[in-house]
Amino acid sequence: MQIAPGLVNAPHKRQSAGELRPTRELQRADPRTVWLAQVKAGRCEQSFNRLYEYYSPRLCGFLRQKGVPDRISQEITQEVMASVWEKAHQFDPRCANASTWIFTIARNRYVDLVRKERRSVVDLDDPLLASNAPALADAGLTREDEQRTLKAALGELPEAQAKIVSMIYIDGMKQTDVAERLDIPLNTVKSRLRLALQKLRSAMESI
Repeated sequence: MQIAPGLVNAPHKRQSAGELRPTRELQRADPRTVWLAQVKAGRCEQSFNRLYEYYSPRLCGFLRQKGVPDRISQEITQEVMASVWEKAHQFDPRCANASTWIFTIARNRYVDLVRKERRSVVDLDDPLLASNAPALADAGLTREDEQRTLKAALGELPEAQAKIVSMIYIDGMKQTDVAERLDIPLNTVKSRLRLALQKLRSAMESI
């Protein structure tokens, strides 16, 4: 298997010849750790190909178990393996083996993905958006339906209210920071946010 396109084009710094000699500890390490150490020391493409063949399906499986769609799992896997090539100089076999190091990168990518998704829309669990009506089991509504309705409702808000909702729920800013950024009283921020969420709640109750 060839190295995935674009993964080994990043500039790198070769290690000195002395660093290519394996230590006793490295000689006793598992093969994947040895391969990663060889990538670190000599930018060995053959060793990287071995890592890629071994870890790519395992990383995709790990991400799928977390509920990440297949296409995105593959994209994240490519990003992780690109990081392995670009950051191999940071790997220290005395502190972790290859699997621990690589899966830590994958977990960090997954956490970044989750945080991004959580900021992408208003939190549907916000108490102000909760409908007082009991949920209907046969309503046939999915969270995707709710998100589409919510996004449409956001587009109907007055610009001043929509801006505050965006800054708080999408940009993750605190109300005090929003007040400072917009140079308006904090009570104004709270009032506009309250009105906006009430309108969004009404939209959610209508579906």
